[in-house]
Amino acid sequence: MKRVSVADALKLKYPEWIDLVVSRGADGQVNAMPAGWSMIASSSPPLYAVAISPKRYTARLIRETGEFVIAVPSLRLKEATYYCGTHSGRDGDKIGPAGLELLPASEVQVPLIAGAVYNLECKLYAEMETGDHIIFVGEVVAAHIDESVGPRLLNFGDERWACAREAER
Repeated sequence: MKRVSVADALKLKYPEWIDLVVSRGADGQVNAMPAGWSMIASSSPPLYAVAISPKRYTARLIRETGEFVIAVPSLRLKEATYYCGTHSGRDGDKIGPAGLELLPASEVQVPLIAGAVYNLECKLYAEMETGDHIIFVGEVVAAHIDESVGPRLLNFGDERWACAREAER
């Protein structure tokens, strides 16, 4: 085994899960951003954590309202996910130009994303600054699945996204 830089080692983390973090500001504007640094943080209570740079518009919106939705994109949301990751909500609406369809949530004011494998409605439970990111932990207060959309989208790095397939034996 050879020693390498941390950056070189972390390039090997791909593929990684990709989530859309959906937020809504106090003014009602809805935003979505892709995030790869996310995970289940607890099963009781059900908690989901996502790391977001404090420079991101999404961080501001989550802090304004204390709510967010984790929408797991399917392959059909690939282009919309890319669009949301290459544009800022500070500059205007991303939802319409990305072609995302919003659905009403049941417990939070942030909408769900149609075509997602699942949507998790979250109320902000805690946040923690960790270097150059903030870990937002949401208590999952409702969950929705769509079995018709297929497997979730994965980020393979270098702007390569695809769905994984089960390996043959």
